[in-house]
Amino acid sequence: MWKESSGSHSCSLPKHDEWTIHGIWPTQFNHIGPQFCNRSLHFNTSALAPIENELKEKWIDIQKGSKPYSFWRHEWDKHGTCAVTIKDLNSVFKYFHTGLKLLDTYNMIDVLAKANILPGEKYTIDDLLHAVEKILGKRAQVMCTENEETGESYVFEIRICFDKTLQLVDCDGVYDFPTNCNKSKLITYPGHVPHNYQVIQI
Repeated sequence: MWKESSGSHSCSLPKHDEWTIHGIWPTQFNHIGPQFCNRSLHFNTSALAPIENELKEKWIDIQKGSKPYSFWRHEWDKHGTCAVTIKDLNSVFKYFHTGLKLLDTYNMIDVLAKANILPGEKYTIDDLLHAVEKILGKRAQVMCTENEETGESYVFEIRICFDKTLQLVDCDGVYDFPTNCNKSKLITYPGHVPHNYQVIQI
């Protein structure tokens, strides 16, 4: 974990108990990538001006102290340049704006809560995988990270998959599907539910 790897590190975290976005990653089955597809497609910071405040809240570079725009630039260079064949992702603005819209549509705190998976509790990996599939109707990928000192395992990312029309599809065939989590351990879903949060069962 970034915070634990050095005493000088500090983290930028969401203002609220919510999920943020890591990126939109074009992917070939059973492979990592493609990546860095077109170095002539330069990252344009001014293109993000209309959505910059929202990006700062929802597409956070958690490594506090990084150069401004460094995380967004990295995501565009590595992944966005490989997504430009898709109309809704074919510019810097569209790539990030679409990411924000997808985050709002598939808000994981809502998705998990509807399956009675709540922050601050521990679950099996099957609980988590089945919860997302139950609510979204598609199989996702759940990634974990482990505290090396305590051995405790945490939910790190939930990855959902889309086809080229940005419709949800099963993540079968994605590298490391369905999880890198230790199936013999309970997994902590960090955080807590806000006092005014309402869980709606469906």
